This record gives sequence, C-alpha cells and structure tokens, in this order.
Amino acid sequence: MGRPGGGGDKKQQLFDAIINQKLQTVRWGIANAGVAPATRDPDGRTTFMIACAAGKDRSLGELVRWYERRLSQLRECLEQTDEDSGETCFHMAAKAQNGVKCVEVLLDAWLTVDKTRRDAGLKRKDGGGKTPYDVATGKARAVIDEWLREPETESEDEAVGEDGLTSTQRSKQKKRDLLAKERAGAAPPPPPSAAEEAAAAGPERGEVEKGTPDPTWPEVEKWRQSVKDLKPICELTIGRDDDADLPELPAAGAGEPASVVDPALFWCDTVNRLALKLGPRLTYLSPSGLARMKNLTHLIVAGHGLTALPESIASLPLKSLDCARNAIASLPSPMPKTLEALDASGNALTSLSPALDACVELVTLQVDSNQLAALELPYAKLKRLLTLSAGSNVLEALPDELGDLAKLEALTVNGNAGLAALPPSLAKCKKLKDVKVDGCAIADNKVLGYISKGEYKQLAKYFEKTAAKGGGKGGKGGKKKK
Repeated sequence: MGRPGGGGDKKQQLFDAIINQKLQTVRWGIANAGVAPATRDPDGRTTFMIACAAGKDRSLGELVRWYERRLSQLRECLEQTDEDSGETCFHMAAKAQNGVKCVEVLLDAWLTVDKTRRDAGLKRKDGGGKTPYDVATGKARAVIDEWLREPETESEDEAVGEDGLTSTQRSKQKKRDLLAKERAGAAPPPPPSAAEEAAAAGPERGEVEKGTPDPTWPEVEKWRQSVKDLKPICELTIGRDDDADLPELPAAGAGEPASVVDPALFWCDTVNRLALKLGPRLTYLSPSGLARMKNLTHLIVAGHGLTALPESIASLPLKSLDCARNAIASLPSPMPKTLEALDASGNALTSLSPALDACVELVTLQVDSNQLAALELPYAKLKRLLTLSAGSNVLEALPDELGDLAKLEALTVNGNAGLAALPPSLAKCKKLKDVKVDGCAIADNKVLGYISKGEYKQLAKYFEKTAAKGGGKGGKGGKKKK
C-alpha cells in the first residue's frame, strides 16, 4: 500500500489506539498528532482505512464525530483511496468479516455529507471496477439493503405506541441511545496505561507542540488558536502586497539564512494546503522547516524569486506543487513520488531527469517557458498522465516513447521554433483530443490540417501509415526510463 504518511510517535500512538479501540487516546491523538484526512501510516492507510479494515467501529465513530464539525474534511476522509487497489474505506469495511458495524457508521457518515442520497459512497468503484456492495460480505450486504429500503420519513399510517413514538422513531432512538452508551461507556474509563501516560508527556490536548516559536504573522497566530480550540486549521493562504509587510525574520533552522517567512509557519503541522503570495522577496524556503510539515499535500509558491526548492520536499506527501514563475534552474532529485500535478512553468529548467524519474503518479505536468532541449520522462510508467504541456522551450524533437502515454489527452508544444515534426507513435495515444503546435516548424500540412480541425482520429490513422512507411520519426527528444 504505497506511500508512508509522515512520521512522529504521536501519529503511531493514534494508529495503535484505533486498532485497540482506546477511545480516549484516539480523541487525544486526533487533536494533537497533526493528522489530516490524507495522513497515512507506514502501510499507506488513512485513519479511516485502519479502523474499517480491522472492523473497529467504535474508533471509526470517534473519527467521524471529530470530522462532523468540518464536513469538507469528512468527505475527504471518506473519499481517500488505497494507492494500489483503489479501495475506499467503505470497500474495506464492507469486505471485512467483522466490518458490519463499520458499514453502519459509514452509511450514516455519508448521509451527513450528502443528505440528498442514501446511496452516497456506495457507487464508488475500486481499481477493479467494483463497488463496496460488490465486495461486501453477506451480512454487510444485508445491512446495506436494509439501509436503502429504510424510509426517509415515518409513514403517516404508522401506529403510535404508548410512548408516543412510531416503530421507526423507536428504532432510531434505540440506535442513538446505543451509540451514546458506547461513547460514554457502561462504566468510567479505566486509568491510562503506562504507554498512554508516556504519550501524555507530549503536548496536552489542545496545546501546540513544545518549542513552537511565537508567531509573527496573524495567519499563523490564528492557526495556533485553532489548535487550542480543538479545531485545527488545515488550509493556509498567506499574501502580502507591500514589501514593508515582509521584514526579514530569523532563520527557521540552524545554519540557514534569514528569510521573510515567519519561522512559526513551519510548525503548522495540521496544514495540508499552503499557498504563499509574497512576491519577489521570497527567495528561500527553509529545508528543515518544510520537512516539519508532514501533512502537506498541496503547496503553491508561484510568482516568487525562488532559485531552488529544498531537497527535503521529497519527504512530503505532496499531491500538487505549483512553483511556476520563479527562477528555479533545476528541480531537487528526487521529487515527491506522490505528485499528481506539477506546474513548473516559467523557470529556468534545462532538464527533468532524474528529478521526475520516480514521479509515476503524475496526471498533469506543465513545464512551459523553460530551457528544455529534451523531455526526459519515465513514459512507460506514466499510466495516469492526461496533460503534458511543454510550450516555449528549445525542443527540436519529441521522443517516440511519447506514444507510451496511453491516457494522454492534451499535448502542448507550441513555441518550440526548432520542432519540425511530431512522432508517429502518437497514433497509440487513442484518447488524444487537444494538440497545440503553434509557432513550431512543422511543415507537414496534413498534420497541421488535422490538428486545426480537431480531427485526431484521422491524425492517428495518418501517423499509423507514416510509421508503416518508416518516415516522420520524432527523433531523440527524450530518453526512455526503465
């Protein structure tokens, strides 16, 4: 199951507490371990997946109750998928032998985030095209069937008992009472174990980690207060229009230079999306500071004066990175393996390898307006790539391996004045529906005609004939990664 989800003893204590259904520790861990919906254990499982795969319905209930106050995050938790199988936590609960109660919790959770559909979450398919219902055990299917049959409201004809409730109302009340009893426990909870007491030596519930610098930026102060209020902020956007608002601040790490970035920003360990809009005065990102942000999945640092990205970026679970319009000469190697979208346009890149050699999850890659003479990518491994944009570079040829991009839908190479041909192997890209070649030296009028009319099926047939005749090769515009 793919990637690790970030380190830290507190996270592991939370993962263990979910399995052992130590609800006090689960509640403490959610508030203090710096977890986000996408946070994963060393086996690549989110907190919801851990609970569902093991049939730990009480732990799952605690997780759901925590996120009910922030519905967008609850939906994100429910929609996370396993990197290998494509399964959601619903799939895992449905097929687990002891997952029936987890299925009931998930049905209620999905109704919370999508009140218009009782089948919300049930139609999502895994990598094999199967829904949770398809993989469910007999008992889980029975629960799902009953759920889908359950009326939205009580019938007007339903008899009212001596207690003043209909049978449907009574059933729902019983469920609520059982849930409340489980949460409270039939007896006072036992005293914490030695391990739990050791864990408590860390920050108390609702407190920031010891050693966190005092914030300079109000946005970081707001995050700090959100942690104390047990409602940690997960998204931060910080912008400054005036240079006077960006004084030089102390370094974020030993041996690092001073910067305009508040060093306390890097202690915001619950943040999964960070957008900085600080202008050309931002020329440096702290390697040690960025490495602290273990839950960061989306980073936007476009339009600054950065000349490099820190190598520590490889340790982050980044899904998207926008570092366009800077002055970056080379990407750190390796880049995060989890990347799905990268915009590095408007920099000074001369090569993409070996930095992107392991980034096989890419869906969108934008490297326009650089100094690239070749597109060196692991083509055969890029099974998900839909968009490749490399306009306004110095490309003179494109590699035949471009045809290995089976899902490619959009190819942009406009503004490469020395590019005289497209490789016939593009005929293998059956889903291609947008090609931009304006400003290139392509002289084949048939190719230009098919592209201008959007006739990509005809273009593919033409390339197939060209390839059969052995002509029009794309050249050595990139090297194949194995």
